[in-house]
Amino acid sequence: MVVGQGTRLFPDAGPDMALDLVESRAFPKGITLQVYRPGGRPQYATD
Repeated sequence: MVVGQGTRLFPDAGPDMALDLVESRAFPKGITLQVYRPGGRPQYATD
């Protein structure tokens, strides 16, 4: 995840983790807020 002008919140490497969206809000000036919780192991699409 990158915020603003490129401030990294998480390292480049590490285990993948699924996230479940808990809350989403939009504010009048165009800012959005999403709150996630860990969702276990990710599932990837397959052909």
